Parts: sequence; C-alpha cells; structure tokens
Amino acid sequence: MSLLDVFNEIHRTLGELRHELGTIKGELIEIRRLSYRVSMLEQNQAWLKGGWAVLAAACGYLFHGIFTK
Repeated sequence: MSLLDVFNEIHRTLGELRHELGTIKGELIEIRRLSYRVSMLEQNQAWLKGGWAVLAAACGYLFHGIFTK
C-alpha cells in the first residue's frame, strides 16, 4: 500500500465522519424544535378544553331554560 493510498483512505474516512456529524447535527436541530412543537400542541389542547367547557356551559344553560318553563 503506497502513501497515496493511505492518504486517500484517510480522506475517505474523514468524508464519512463529516457526513455522520452532519446527520447528528440535523437530528439535534430537530430535537430542539421538538420542545417548541410540544408547547404548541399543549397550547392548542388547552384552547380545545376551554372551548368544550364553554360549549357544555352553553348547552346546559339552553337546556336549563327549556326544561324549567
């Protein structure tokens, strides 16, 4: 194996390492975005719970008015 072959092998290995590090970096960015996504889902869930509570109260008020007359 010549010196040039050794250098080519080192260069190829470094290229593979660079590719793997890029993949890991991309996954870390997605993990950071995950907390934002979870926060948005929790906020939407809170709005939905509030909406259902308002709807239930409105139905209760309407039915109370119908059945008390």
